[in-house]
Amino acid sequence: MPLSDTKLRNLLGKNQEPSTLSHRDSLSVRISAKGTITWQYRCRVDGKQVIITLGRYPGLSIKEAQSYIPQFQNWLSQKKDPRIELKLMRNNAKGLPTMAEVAHEWVLTRVPDLKEKTQTLYKNHVKKWVAPYLNDRALPVDNMTIHDWVKYFDMVKRDGSAKTAGTILTRIKSILGWAEKRGLVKPFNPVLNLNVSDVGEQASVGQRVLQLDEIAKLWLQIESTRATLATKSCLQLIFITGARQSEVRLAKWEHFDFENDIWTVPPENSKTNKAIRRPISSLMKEILNRLATVYGNFDYIIPGSNPRKPMTTHSINRYCCRVWEQLFEKYSMPKFIPHDARRSLSTLLSEHGVAPHVTEKMLGHTMRGVMAVYNKHDWMKEQREGYELYCELIGKFLK
Repeated sequence: MPLSDTKLRNLLGKNQEPSTLSHRDSLSVRISAKGTITWQYRCRVDGKQVIITLGRYPGLSIKEAQSYIPQFQNWLSQKKDPRIELKLMRNNAKGLPTMAEVAHEWVLTRVPDLKEKTQTLYKNHVKKWVAPYLNDRALPVDNMTIHDWVKYFDMVKRDGSAKTAGTILTRIKSILGWAEKRGLVKPFNPVLNLNVSDVGEQASVGQRVLQLDEIAKLWLQIESTRATLATKSCLQLIFITGARQSEVRLAKWEHFDFENDIWTVPPENSKTNKAIRRPISSLMKEILNRLATVYGNFDYIIPGSNPRKPMTTHSINRYCCRVWEQLFEKYSMPKFIPHDARRSLSTLLSEHGVAPHVTEKMLGHTMRGVMAVYNKHDWMKEQREGYELYCELIGKFLK
């Protein structure tokens, strides 16, 4: 016999032995010792019996509980797990976003304000490591438990690496911090309690410092390759200036004052969003003069395959890797990347007596403390001497 409101009201709130009463079509109620009545639906999923909790009576009436039956039967006929489908249906009704949806909104709203290279990196992080894994509508970000997050990072570590998992944890925390301030998600998500060491490893900090003889060998190897003048010159300029790769790639002829021999990196090309002034050394000027004979009519000093656009980061990184492979075959030289040029310049010049505040300016770093507030001097004379010394030291190994 199906249960009636009269029978359920007589049981509600009464002390009794815990029991389960069947209603119809696999629907039943569980009655606790204190008379709490909870609707349940019993079925088999993948050959195993499962019990799905629907809600408590009388908040969930008999009619409302019965309304679930056709939907459950439909899901089971399609070999779908009713537990997952029920979560999905309820979350759709609440409009709760998934982590993938929050990340997509972040990419559309926040990321466009960042540097071009940073935009590309963050978009790739979301596309490769967030969207494919955290787009299940049955698991909105606000409902994710610490277990859900650990399971997710285990998958990232499996498909990527421990360092990838650590990097993505940092990225997700940033996204959720942004989303929380805009009311898109609830505060205090469990993922905020995780540390990188809980899910993976910290990204390695570069330690490679090329010695002067290695830079000389690199220089000669660059000259011997069959790459374009733009490609060769880009890597050479990176290594003799200590500038960031993007600062060289995005440099335009209009950024160079050849009367006073000063290169000004505009704020939009600077990681610090502040202009950087560097002297043009004699060796740098030689390279720029060669570039001018071929690319002087273009905007960018290092044009890409499309002369109206700069060379891509990928092109320079790939070229640097090829040059290193050739050097490894000849000299078993340890691996290096373009960014190692910055550490090498700072370290080698410091070893030869150039003051730290000068090398910091050469690298385009923002000064710290009181100096950042009151001292706007860029030590152009000292920078020029530092660059000329650096080129002279490398030149001794080229002879």
